[in-house]
Amino acid sequence: MLILCANVGSTSFKYQIIDVKTSHSLVKGMVERIGNPPSLFDHSVPGNPDIKGEIRTDNHNDAIAHAIKLITNGETPAIKDFKELTGVGFKTILAKDIWRSALITEDVITALEAYIPLAPTHNPAYIASIRSFQQLLPTTPLVAVFETWFHQTIPDYAYEFGVPRTWVKEHQIRRYGFHGASHRYVSERVPQLLEGAENPRLRLISCHLGGSSSLCAIRGGKSIDTTLGSSTQYGVLQSTRSGDLDPFAVLYVMDQEGQSTCETRRQLIQESGLLGISGVSGDLRDLETAANSGNDDARLAMDTYFYGVKKYIGAYIAALGGVDVIAFAGGIGERSATARSAICEGLEWFGVRLDSEKNVRHTGEGEISADESRAKILVVPTNEEIIVARETANVISQAGRLG
Repeated sequence: MLILCANVGSTSFKYQIIDVKTSHSLVKGMVERIGNPPSLFDHSVPGNPDIKGEIRTDNHNDAIAHAIKLITNGETPAIKDFKELTGVGFKTILAKDIWRSALITEDVITALEAYIPLAPTHNPAYIASIRSFQQLLPTTPLVAVFETWFHQTIPDYAYEFGVPRTWVKEHQIRRYGFHGASHRYVSERVPQLLEGAENPRLRLISCHLGGSSSLCAIRGGKSIDTTLGSSTQYGVLQSTRSGDLDPFAVLYVMDQEGQSTCETRRQLIQESGLLGISGVSGDLRDLETAANSGNDDARLAMDTYFYGVKKYIGAYIAALGGVDVIAFAGGIGERSATARSAICEGLEWFGVRLDSEKNVRHTGEGEISADESRAKILVVPTNEEIIVARETANVISQAGRLG
């Protein structure tokens, strides 16, 4: 049972074919800088040298066509024919009135279009990619695995915002939460790392930290709260997105500057967050280099980010009534010892103690907590694709579309 997982960014396309029965990856690759030539690509088939290079891609359709050509016609084809695929799974973000995974129909695409204002950098790219696959693989089932899916267990008092009821009834304004595939993977992987501790009361805080970041409070494998809201703008600082922000500050600037919602939205998405504070970059690696060279704005951006993550960890310890495990995932969570150290500093009162030597030396997956720490601190490289693949196969099976 082979599933092609499509992970679409505003200027990137990542792909992977997974055999769901064995969890084995047949191929993975990516195309970056779509629409901004030269586009860079990387294509990898296990047991063979990687294929890397530059191409011209004016849009996602060009990137997808290039990937499909490499998958079947490259020097080391991963599969002989796309008829071998059971389906294609998309790690979609948000659609109106659809919170769970679904076979992609015109109604699903219409629902994605309706929430472009809430997901302006994600939904247009996904819609374009879905249209491309509909043309290139017209008989293959396509499935949208929505990021909101894992968070449907959040109680009403945790997802509610204090807004007029008409906003809720007419526009479905509430906390939805995202990074669902990553948080679900962490929720499944942590008990395995704890030697099968399938504890229905296990209290886990999953920290998906990267260019886009969110935390999730998980009890017994179920999401009970998460930092992102109706959009990916909410919660902790993002690379170039604002995170938590007083809405009246936005309205005030719009009034004073005579700004349109379009321009304000652009600034909040592209010029805010770590980039907005530092004026240097939205990439934590660049900020660390700049801060070490004496750039105080870069230092401030980093400290603000670390403090925000730590503050939410404290809030989720309260929400969970304690914590058994804190897990770091995502590009920053997996690779930045500096970030993990700064975030865990000051949490000793809660029984959270980091082993500084383990933290600095650590690579890959494993524990970095001190021996005396009451809570385990783990690094868990996330695998969103396996979650998307399994869910895609499940949706196709339930719909009776398996060949």
